[in-house]
Amino acid sequence: MALKIGVVTDIHNGPDMDTRIGSQAGPMLDRFVAAMGRFQPDVIIDLGDRINDVSVEDDRARIQAVRDRLASVGVPVLFLYGNHDLINVKPAEQRRILGKKGDYESLDCKEFHLILLNSQDPTFEGVGGTISDAQLGWLEEDLRASQKPTLVFCHHPLNEQDFRSHWYFGDHQTHALAVNRERARALLERSGRVRAIFHGHMHWNHVTVNNGMAYVTVESLICNGLTGGPPAGCFAEVVAEPHGALRVEVKGALAMTFVYS
Repeated sequence: MALKIGVVTDIHNGPDMDTRIGSQAGPMLDRFVAAMGRFQPDVIIDLGDRINDVSVEDDRARIQAVRDRLASVGVPVLFLYGNHDLINVKPAEQRRILGKKGDYESLDCKEFHLILLNSQDPTFEGVGGTISDAQLGWLEEDLRASQKPTLVFCHHPLNEQDFRSHWYFGDHQTHALAVNRERARALLERSGRVRAIFHGHMHWNHVTVNNGMAYVTVESLICNGLTGGPPAGCFAEVVAEPHGALRVEVKGALAMTFVYS
């Protein structure tokens, strides 16, 4: 039976900051929620950067607002950490607000095993991300314990991307991709069961297939770095067959369709 996932990332709820048009997070979330009402996903996954960080009080309230709006769809919502999320509101409180069991976690959903990695382990220089040695040890054990086809989610990308022309990461290359990504990829490849890995953070759409695994980066909900005007309004509708095709449709101003089998 197919698994349907709604994927949203880099919502950046808050005041406008450079290309992050946070003041439009509310209307863009309304569009996403309406789309999910039509799509009828089994689960929604928020890949992180829910807020533009301002202060403890403001960030806490805006994280809660995003959680409540996504929960209104009426299906389970799973949350990852983005680098902006943890600047002022620390992991223990994030877990309480978001209902997370751990900073990295896994679960089964229909015929799939879902892994939610934490690339803020730790965050460096407020933007870059790391997957710690301890988390990699956990990942190896988790992959060994499950026999189901697996989908992985991580805020910072685990694949290699050419971002020399990127308006931000072209000048901040160490902030773009997850530290220890090579070791993470080796574990995922060795398992032989990982179908795809989904990322946010980069504020663009990007797809590669390496060693039998699809790496999909989804454009931000509110960024205008590539539109030059209104927010991109992007999110993804994912349909995954346990032994068949993976279909990803990115909706919004920068639409993209990717099918992999």
